[in-house]
Amino acid sequence: MKLDLKKLAFVPVLLCGMFFSSCHHALVKSDSTPVYYSDSKFVNLLPTKAMSGSIDEVQHMEGVFNNGAGSETDASPTSFSSDVWVRANDSILSVVLFGSFGTTVAELTFAHDSIHFSSSVMDVEKMKAEYVLADLQACYYPFEPLQQNFEKAGFAFSEKRSGANDGADFDRVLTENGKTIFRINRTGNEINFVNELRQYQYHITLGSP
Repeated sequence: MKLDLKKLAFVPVLLCGMFFSSCHHALVKSDSTPVYYSDSKFVNLLPTKAMSGSIDEVQHMEGVFNNGAGSETDASPTSFSSDVWVRANDSILSVVLFGSFGTTVAELTFAHDSIHFSSSVMDVEKMKAEYVLADLQACYYPFEPLQQNFEKAGFAFSEKRSGANDGADFDRVLTENGKTIFRINRTGNEINFVNELRQYQYHITLGSP
């Protein structure tokens, strides 16, 4: 299958593409890895210092994406479900993906302005780990630096906060010229991310509210 970054959803491709047997490693610089949230506009990852607070816990991630990506010939959905260990603070953003028996099958780390991706089951040279990291930053990082980063690239990024969950609940929306690209809703310890443009979504259950 030929992967077109501007037409396919990379997060589910990454998390569902576990069909390789040998161990692979990739190390790239974050400023050389644009993340295209539309066909014409991209952002670079925020530095880890933009994170406020700290996350260090097991979470559960489930997702669904449309194989056809808008095609009438193949619109069957593909789903994934996995426990992940997430570390996010002002020096690192790390995700460890576990298999069905609790074994580590992939580890993705962003630190010191570099992305390190290793896996015993995925061909990481063909994956774009920065797409996963960018989506997770949009879920976990504070609104203001995200907004500045998106608006610098020509997008509009908005957030509405509620008073519930000590003010942690929110609705975030990324748009381009009035067209919605993705929405993120956090309620308690549940985060729902829906990319309307690329036709994928995932649900994250945090370790604690």
